[in-house]
Amino acid sequence: MGIDRSLDKNFLRNMLIQLKFKMKPRFATLFPVGLLVLLILADIKCSLAGELSVYPPLPDNQYRSDIFEVTVSQAGESRSSYVYKSVRNVDNTQVKSPVFTTDANHWTSFSFSGAVTVQVKIRDGTAINSAVIRPLAKNIRAEVRNNTVSFTLTNPANMFVELDAKPRDALFIFANPAETDIPARTTPNTIYFGPGVTDLGKEPISISEGQTVYLAGGAYVKGRLQIAGQGGGKTVTIRGRGVLSGIDIPGTKGLFSQFMIGAAKKTALDLNVEGIVITDSHGISLLAPKRLTAENVKILAWLGQTDGIAGGKQSLVKDCFLKVNDDCLHFHQTGIKLLNNVIWRQNSGSALQMGWNVTQDVDGELCDGLDIIGDDMGRTHLARDWANADVVALIDIHQHASYKNIVIQNVRHEKKAYQLFGVRTMLVPEDKFHDSYRDGRGSVEGMTIRNITAAELPLHPSVFDGNGREPGSIANVTFENLQVGSNSVTTANATNYVVQRGKTSGFRFISPADSASSK
Repeated sequence: MGIDRSLDKNFLRNMLIQLKFKMKPRFATLFPVGLLVLLILADIKCSLAGELSVYPPLPDNQYRSDIFEVTVSQAGESRSSYVYKSVRNVDNTQVKSPVFTTDANHWTSFSFSGAVTVQVKIRDGTAINSAVIRPLAKNIRAEVRNNTVSFTLTNPANMFVELDAKPRDALFIFANPAETDIPARTTPNTIYFGPGVTDLGKEPISISEGQTVYLAGGAYVKGRLQIAGQGGGKTVTIRGRGVLSGIDIPGTKGLFSQFMIGAAKKTALDLNVEGIVITDSHGISLLAPKRLTAENVKILAWLGQTDGIAGGKQSLVKDCFLKVNDDCLHFHQTGIKLLNNVIWRQNSGSALQMGWNVTQDVDGELCDGLDIIGDDMGRTHLARDWANADVVALIDIHQHASYKNIVIQNVRHEKKAYQLFGVRTMLVPEDKFHDSYRDGRGSVEGMTIRNITAAELPLHPSVFDGNGREPGSIANVTFENLQVGSNSVTTANATNYVVQRGKTSGFRFISPADSASSK
């Protein structure tokens, strides 16, 4: 349901045809050129006006938010955008760190180009006094008037509308770019899920090489997808604006057998995933042992071991949004690029997880652009400083694997963190739960951490612990422009924010003041 661009062009075409019959013959020969020019201008005009697509509600208002309603407007036309709801299905007592700051996830999804105005209301009329749009780096200002929150978007974004009136009900706005190349139900090699609820059953369905799975806007697919095949240059694509849900699907044993979209380790297929929402995951939400391209994927999960995204070498994860209850982005494969992602960190894992039984060398990884907009662990006052860290945790590298040339930059942590960085070459003895992983014969050689901003002082300082077996060391780590609260971390005060233990060497701290003085 988008703006009908044919209206202006058809009007112009009909008008010009009428004019042609009134023209003198010598002018009529110029008519086709004039028509073409005017039609092009009409198309440009419509492009400038933009387009907006909202999606059908689910039958009987299934999985609909009972709290929020959202309206999206463009060019004087307003449309309701269906708001979904997922209720927390894990007790605080069921997780090690007994903190959940939210009881439900509410979200809506639409696609657009041009500019749109979004309005948010609370259904029962509860007063709204303040609203903040996160990530703050988007600089989207919300106006509150008559218990309605309004803001304007000119670019696609995945955001959290933080309301004082409903602190435990998180509302997310997934404002997608306009879709292109939308397949039809009859498109060859396409599995098409249209609007409405589809139940695939308890077992995952198999997706073969070269196939595309399309989840249309308004589709709510209950089930899991398993990628099967041995490559041959073909990929599997999963895309659309619909929802893939793990609700009502019982968990299975084994972390890597629990996934929403996954491929067996022996599957030699590349995987492309774009635009969809994955909710109520079991285990890893998106798992690909080969190259993964994930763009604009939104993942919401409550259960333990609900990791976010894990791809193989040369994978790209871009413009994604994750609120999961374990490790968000796996960051332990050569050539991985994580670009401009948004994370709400819940209880168990880290925003970037490196390690966990890694056996292969890693040479060259990039995380550029990361907004951490929520942090449940930041409210957990555990005495230990070896829990999973907020920005990156490097835990227990196996079998002499080495990490080289790692770059993490342009990270903004908007809440209070538990710990920004926790880099260890071997798990600490106190962590009895993970004894089977304790080996620690790997090393880190070359890590650049640049332009990191933490809004508040973390509960614990960052720790770099080269405590592993030989070599088990951490060397040549450069911090450039690390801001913690209102303080810039320098060589002089670095020990207040970054603790070095064990075999660590070659640490440097470069502040903006240092850079200025060196010029």
